[in-house]
Amino acid sequence: MKITLIKPNIGRMEHSLYVDEGRMEPLQLGVIAGLTPREHEVVLYDDRMEDIPYDEKTDFVAITVETFTARRAYEIAKEYRDRKVPVIMGGFHPTLIPEEVALHADSIITGDAEWVWNEVLSDFKEYKKFKPHYKSHPGVGQPGCILPRRDLFKGKGYLPITLMQFGRGCPYGCEFCAISVFFEAKLYPRPVEEVIHEVKEQAKKMIFFVDDNIVGDRACAKELFKALIPLKKRWVSQAS
Repeated sequence: MKITLIKPNIGRMEHSLYVDEGRMEPLQLGVIAGLTPREHEVVLYDDRMEDIPYDEKTDFVAITVETFTARRAYEIAKEYRDRKVPVIMGGFHPTLIPEEVALHADSIITGDAEWVWNEVLSDFKEYKKFKPHYKSHPGVGQPGCILPRRDLFKGKGYLPITLMQFGRGCPYGCEFCAISVFFEAKLYPRPVEEVIHEVKEQAKKMIFFVDDNIVGDRACAKELFKALIPLKKRWVSQAS
């Protein structure tokens, strides 16, 4: 099968891109590609910096959707569905507002995709269609030390910084925060040895850990920070 992964832009205005000066690698799509067996061909198109070749042959399209990219994601999905290409959507917005997103896709994934992606692939390979809704759950990211397909990012003009994740979620239940809803006010840190292995596998000196609260578990955070010292990397993240 050929699978097309799409990162939508915030939008389009008079056929021009909204300029995004902070264009970083779409880590979530790299992880999805890493989960996909190599028997399948995977291509990635980033709407923030390139035109999407809607007429290029593909078996299905997977779009990651955030609230601020939802309208543009629906426009992209319509282009493919008008061409009879099935579309599946996942991410924060489908998880938080599934009824709306389901109107614009053939299928949606709610929760973390890691736990249902093989089922998605199996269903489409066997039946040439999806279930309407794949219900997943939050959990520790990249299980089994799955590495993102960073080869798909090459040549696209991203900022010279590697995105990684240590922990997903946050232990606090702040009422204004979508993170606490998605992850049910829990933190899911990856094993430190798996993160360190991933750090060693990439060449860039600057790393952005995309965690929403990298110090949500202080003991785990200290273990990671100490393990990073001998690698002599520069890194940045977010913390409460």
